[in-house]
Amino acid sequence: MKTEPKNTYPLGYIELPDGAKPIYPMNDIFLNYTFKNEVHWETLRLMVNILIDAYTQCKPDTRIKPIVGDIAVETQFKHLLNTQNTTRDQDIKLLDSKGNTTYIEFQNRGNPSVPVELRSVEYFGLGIAHGKGQPTNQIWLLAEDVELLLDGETFARYVLKNEITGKEHPRTSGILYISLTQLSQEKSTAGELAQFLLGRIKDIDNEVVNRIANSFGASFGEFKSDKEVSGMLSVLERGREEGREEGREEGREEGREEGVVLGAAKILELMKKGLTPEDAFRLINQGQHEMAEAN
Repeated sequence: MKTEPKNTYPLGYIELPDGAKPIYPMNDIFLNYTFKNEVHWETLRLMVNILIDAYTQCKPDTRIKPIVGDIAVETQFKHLLNTQNTTRDQDIKLLDSKGNTTYIEFQNRGNPSVPVELRSVEYFGLGIAHGKGQPTNQIWLLAEDVELLLDGETFARYVLKNEITGKEHPRTSGILYISLTQLSQEKSTAGELAQFLLGRIKDIDNEVVNRIANSFGASFGEFKSDKEVSGMLSVLERGREEGREEGREEGREEGREEGVVLGAAKILELMKKGLTPEDAFRLINQGQHEMAEAN
């Protein structure tokens, strides 16, 4: 089990076969689990609007606006548990009543195997294609800075422009990168939100951020007691120990984790049939060895 960083405050712990695992607000599986529940959609909107407002203070003429009206949220949580679904989408998809879409990515590592600058552009293109002409924005919350994208700043937003005149494309969508580490140093609502997301704050003073933290805490209570969650985390931790994750921090990185996630889902299926996590893992592992020997 990975050593817990100093001066950090997890939402709580989940007991796994090899010990207690701390769960932080930026844990990928936890976020997907939380925002699949309509009860927490307004928390997501509130977080996004706080960050958009903070960016607007830096760039008052930005065309990205707060999210208003009715919303719907989609996450990848079902995908993580479904062995039949091999397609991938982004972590969080937020749609408003006008048909505008905002994708939110919670990125824990600054140097994943597929670079952020590459993966974000690929997602950006896919989002525009699926947006049918409506604004399709990306917001990437970076727990570690990506200097190539941020240039030392807290915010960086990239949009399509006329290279000669600087005029933005009339159907402007953009990618907003946010350095949570730099934002967390500001004494503001957004700064305290960044501290909370990074797990760096225990006592929250800001009333709005405290509401967000309470929502996360309520979701964690359900997350902790969900047997599918504990089974998935157990398998991911086991895979990490055996080197199957190849440097993955939080349990989901493009491409290389696919086998681990699908294997975890298969183990969950066996657990539903009455096998213990250890027996299910052993059965799957035995099958992998037999396939390797046959090849």
